[in-house]
Amino acid sequence: MVRSIYERLIQVLEAFCKVALVIQTISVTIVVVGRQVFSKMPAWGEELTLLLLVWASLVGAVIVMKEDGHIAITSFDRLLPQKFIRFTNLLSYLFLGFYAVTMLIYGISLAEITAMSILPGLKIKSSWLYASVPASSLLLLIVVIEKIIAWFSRNEKEV
Repeated sequence: MVRSIYERLIQVLEAFCKVALVIQTISVTIVVVGRQVFSKMPAWGEELTLLLLVWASLVGAVIVMKEDGHIAITSFDRLLPQKFIRFTNLLSYLFLGFYAVTMLIYGISLAEITAMSILPGLKIKSSWLYASVPASSLLLLIVVIEKIIAWFSRNEKEV
């Protein structure tokens, strides 16, 4: 049950990133056409693109983490003992978990601080932009916890 909820969450995040990319493309097109053809661009265009770019980038990084798609240095893996490699994998997950918790705490503070200012083009609170930090940090923490649980279950089977 928890596994299916987790997989569904990842599917929703992937869909969000796809929709954000489409909206960004449309927004940038409107801004460029407005600027080049009409010498006038909508006030919301650049802000919307920035907002979606930040959210899609941070959420996308979480999806890539779930898929183990981030760049890794594996040059020495064939020379090192398998137990050492598994241990460094666990260590990296623990460091990422610490990072996620830290960014979650400070990201919430950042979103609270920016709640008083407004993005003038979109006429929304700036905290909508900065809320991407704690939101993506929470998602990263969920993925890291899943990775750690998977690490322990793999190692139990090998013992």
